[in-house]
Amino acid sequence: MKKKFLISFLILIVCHTLLAQDKNDSGNSASCVEFSNIFNNIKTLCDKDNGKLWGVNLYTPILCINKKRDLWSNQKDSQGQLQACGEVFIGKFPVNKNIANSTINVFGQQWVMIALPIPVGVINRNILFCHEIFHYWQDFLGHVPRAYNNIHMDAKDARILLKLEWNAFLSACKTTDSSLRKIAICDALTFRKQRQQKFSKYYSDETAFEIQEGLAQYTGIKLSVSSDSMYLHILDKEMESYAKKENLVRSFAYFSGAIMGYLLDQSTSEWRKQIDGNSDLGYLIQKAYGVVIPTDKEKHIQQRKALYDYNNIVRFENQRDSIQTIKKKQLTKLFTQDIKKLPLKNMQISFDPNSIIPLENIGNIYKSVRIVDDWGILESKSNGFILITEDWKYVILPFANSIKTNNNVEETESWKLQLKADNK
Repeated sequence: MKKKFLISFLILIVCHTLLAQDKNDSGNSASCVEFSNIFNNIKTLCDKDNGKLWGVNLYTPILCINKKRDLWSNQKDSQGQLQACGEVFIGKFPVNKNIANSTINVFGQQWVMIALPIPVGVINRNILFCHEIFHYWQDFLGHVPRAYNNIHMDAKDARILLKLEWNAFLSACKTTDSSLRKIAICDALTFRKQRQQKFSKYYSDETAFEIQEGLAQYTGIKLSVSSDSMYLHILDKEMESYAKKENLVRSFAYFSGAIMGYLLDQSTSEWRKQIDGNSDLGYLIQKAYGVVIPTDKEKHIQQRKALYDYNNIVRFENQRDSIQTIKKKQLTKLFTQDIKKLPLKNMQISFDPNSIIPLENIGNIYKSVRIVDDWGILESKSNGFILITEDWKYVILPFANSIKTNNNVEETESWKLQLKADNK
């Protein structure tokens, strides 16, 4: 009797195991089908364009990676580490690599990397994928930009002039009257030139960021929509979002590039053939539309700014500036006392571009950041942050007086550092 019970019990365990495995296999299969559909959709968009935009079919090797480091790819890797799952390939992403929307060399080749989860909605998803696959080709296209650090975009005056520029450009996008469009473009370029002259030290940083990320966002939208009206609808929604953004230092170019790219497409200029890493999209617009910028820019701005929501922009920026001033005083104290410094030598970094706070003459503060370097892996905690110096030579960690150590792990309420054994 006991023997029969034991056999029955073992059979029951095996059945549960097989059911669980079937369930797991079913889930994997479902995921593989889902990603196969996504990849096929992106390929269809690229094949439809087939080089019209940039002279090359933009479809590339893609990795989609979740927080558990499970990955799905649209092709087999050159080292044979990924396993076939229907029409896609699956595997595990290395722990010593950061997950981000970017490009990466792994498994013996270059890939586009997409961090999961992906945006809700087909168009938003397509824009993200097409944005990232454009980055894969930028070196090939000769768009290699300079290094950039647009900390001036945290200054109130720069942000006001930038938002006036955006509103004027958006007005130009929406009108079908060529003379009104030219007037609005002239207004936008006047706001732009005034800002670039006032913050002349950062002129090349601005334009480099617009080439690097602005053109990627333009390409993402361009491939993902089928009409000008859809493109304009996206610009409208983005303008609403960017008008309320607290931080623009590492995000403004996404919108600037998308809106200027649209206007350049409405001209007769073959502007995409003129682009390189030193290009200024604003200058290309000025040339394409034959715009003459007023000599007395300040007078022109005073006469025209009310047309572009100036009062609401200033109200928002004054309030933000007063809050930021207090916050920066507190952060300056935090990152100059009781700190730990780590050298940056072979850094890989992923971070939230919408949460950067610049501290003048010290560096930039990052939240939701993960850094891999020779010493190990550093991650900020949910509400924590770290600072990277302006010269990108050091990462500075706060609360060094409250570090708790456990084997190779150091951590505080703000960050966690997994040290390599030889760096302990």
